Amino acid sequence: MDLCRHLRWKTFSREDGDPKAIEASLLRGQVPFSCLRTCQAWGPDDDIVAPERCCAARACFERDRLGADIS
Repeated sequence: MDLCRHLRWKTFSREDGDPKAIEASLLRGQVPFSCLRTCQAWGPDDDIVAPERCCAARACFERDRLGADIS
């Protein structure tokens, strides 16, 4: 799974860095997502922020190294 380095959500700590914990947090899907660049629920391109939407097809996307370890 590719994760954008600007994607944020309440139950996730980047300091943890455990791919299984990140995946479990995403699968819960019961939290609002936000973009670190806008601090809102939409990105700089005015599109909605979500793990499945914040992908390489968006101009604002920057791959996070943590996402490489998530299936």
